[in-house]
Amino acid sequence: MKKIVIEQSSKAFYSSHSGLALVGNLINGYTSLCERLEKEVPGQPRVSHGDVVKTYLGLLCLGKSD
Repeated sequence: MKKIVIEQSSKAFYSSHSGLALVGNLINGYTSLCERLEKEVPGQPRVSHGDVVKTYLGLLCLGKSD
């Protein structure tokens, strides 16, 4: 498993949504979420199941459950 390095910077400015970059990196780099969803859920939707789940996870990370 790859290690994630989180460090404080005196030069960079991060907004309240900057945690989404970490979550996106974790989902894309450490899971096979999209591939597993495409195998498990049948059909050919216009928007892929993986994109829907990643979007919902992003909204949950922002504290927006609806």
